[in-house]
Amino acid sequence: METKKMMRSYFFQITAVLFILICLVIAALAFTADRVTISRVEQQTEKQSENSVEVSSNALRDSIGNLHEEIMGLQLNVDNMNELERVVRETNLLDIDTGFKSFFYYDLKTKKFTWFSSEDRRIRNSKILEDDDFLQALTSTDFHMSKRYPLQSDYLTYMYVPVRNGSERVGIFGGGLSLMNSLVFRNSLESFDDETMAYLFNSKGEPLATSRNLVTDKERVLTQSVVDRAFQTVEPYDIFSTNKDMYYFARDLKVTDWKILVRTPRSVFYEPVYTTRQQYLVIAALTLVLSLIVGYLMSRQLTAPLLELVQKIEKSTTPQPIELERSGSNEVKTLVSAYNEYAQRMENARVEQLSQQQAMLHQEKLASLGQLAAGIAHEIRNPLTPVKMTLQLLTEQENNSPEMLALALSELDRANAMIETMLDLSKGGGEVLKMSMIDMNEFMKKFKFIMEAEARLHAETYAEAADCKIYTPAHMPNLYASENGLSQILSNCVRNALQAVQSRGADGICHLHLHVYTNQFVFIVQDNGVGMTEPQLETIGQAFKTSKADGNGLGLYMSSRIVCEHNGKIEFDSKVGVGTTVQIHLPRGGDQDEV
Repeated sequence: METKKMMRSYFFQITAVLFILICLVIAALAFTADRVTISRVEQQTEKQSENSVEVSSNALRDSIGNLHEEIMGLQLNVDNMNELERVVRETNLLDIDTGFKSFFYYDLKTKKFTWFSSEDRRIRNSKILEDDDFLQALTSTDFHMSKRYPLQSDYLTYMYVPVRNGSERVGIFGGGLSLMNSLVFRNSLESFDDETMAYLFNSKGEPLATSRNLVTDKERVLTQSVVDRAFQTVEPYDIFSTNKDMYYFARDLKVTDWKILVRTPRSVFYEPVYTTRQQYLVIAALTLVLSLIVGYLMSRQLTAPLLELVQKIEKSTTPQPIELERSGSNEVKTLVSAYNEYAQRMENARVEQLSQQQAMLHQEKLASLGQLAAGIAHEIRNPLTPVKMTLQLLTEQENNSPEMLALALSELDRANAMIETMLDLSKGGGEVLKMSMIDMNEFMKKFKFIMEAEARLHAETYAEAADCKIYTPAHMPNLYASENGLSQILSNCVRNALQAVQSRGADGICHLHLHVYTNQFVFIVQDNGVGMTEPQLETIGQAFKTSKADGNGLGLYMSSRIVCEHNGKIEFDSKVGVGTTVQIHLPRGGDQDEV
């Protein structure tokens, strides 16, 4: 039984391979047959077009030749205009269908035109005198054909025939052929079948006639690109194609300098190609169906033992790896053995990964505690600086100042509030800032003392004090904001500015400007310190991102959060070696007083 199953499996595999090979052979044969058919079609197209063009060329040669001979027979009568006019009438040269629509004689001696047709059938003399082909006929022994001339609802092309008296040129006969009615054009292109459209052009690329008149203008139109492509050839004959049509161009009809362009739809000559392709597509579709059937049977045969293994695995409800019994064919036994080994390795890896995750979790907790401690230390340092300076001044003065003591106590309260804020931050919750209407005149007086305390501390640390100044308007309305939050933002910005100008000594500048607008307050902190690079500006305000050796990146991070909670914005502009400008925009909020 096991042997029969294995043989059946190998049989389906070999059958599938054979089908694939057959499809490849069919594809190769189809490609070769397609190329051979296309080559034959192109040869057939060229041959048929060449035969039709030859017939049309002969017809044109005969028609033009007959007209030329009739005109040459008039040379004997050029000295007698009355006799010449009578002969012209009798020879039916002025028949629109078989002859000319208009006819004239130009006398070289008198430089005058004699017309033998009505005025409505001829063009102006000045146009003829400017015609290049007419000027060539004056010095030539052969006739010339002019360009197209529009005349009412028709077009004319003139045949200029030189008239000689012995070796002397005496004049020129000119006959205007009607492009719409003359049999010269209509009969010359009758050799082409109904599927083909032929176009007769003059040397200037102007169409003179088409092989089918009972078609719409849309079907008759040629694109200019096709005409340009045809006239670019230098060979007597050329064949080319587009996505829709095939073209055969004959530039040498051996009669005047006219040319024929033959257009044949690709579907006409490529019908055998399309039929062959359809047959091979049918064969490919049948082969695909058979391959699907064989593939289904093969997949069913090969996946049956695997489905059995999957069902056993799905029945297991414990997270521990299961041990499968080695049963079935040799392939299944090998698969079961490999699965059991893999399951044991996965269990060992899971236990080891769980142990590593617990260790990493412990390390992250320790790191979070360290970051929290660093943030608390950084932010508490802001209010402790003016407290320290206040206590120093109180020890030096005999009369203690109640205002300075009140400032020290308020800064200690702010330090306590910062501790609570940092604890809330470590818990993942956001502190709701206590908002109130701030008397900005009193606030800026208090912050001036804080800024001076920072400057004194900076002078004690770096020996030389920087130039610290505050610029405020004479009158400042109240601001609806968190007083502690605003003090924390400005303190961080001032401290950063003082640290940035430490290398400049007494030339260092740290200025705070306050601008009051109708709907907002703008605080601007400027320094002329070391400045920041573009990468530093991109990471500014991110927690624990700092360029300072002793910094932790929490100052501006907390400041940015406070500004956001005020629905404001903070902007940084800095250049290396020039300095940094920080702009804090806070909405006034509350009842806005008029400034």
